[in-house]
Amino acid sequence: MKLNDDHFLSEGLSGKMHGMIFYNRFGKTFIRKASGSYNKIPTEKQAAVRARFIEAHRFAQAIISDPVQKAIYEKKAKGKCTAYSKAVSEYLKPHQ
Repeated sequence: MKLNDDHFLSEGLSGKMHGMIFYNRFGKTFIRKASGSYNKIPTEKQAAVRARFIEAHRFAQAIISDPVQKAIYEKKAKGKCTAYSKAVSEYLKPHQ
């Protein structure tokens, strides 16, 4: 849910408060419910997917920390996609 632009909280608020997450994207402040905790032991398949996502995150972090690579991925990103999300998406695509 997007916060109203004229609300005093819409000025760059980010963080967690009372089970809600406040975050900024493209100059707008959004709010969502915080996710629950994971107290269950993941299955082998879930653990593999989570490990792959961690690898994708590390790949994307490396991309956006390099200004040249970040510029390349910003050009690839379309619409509301960021260089980070494009790098994650590209990493997670099945290789042929």
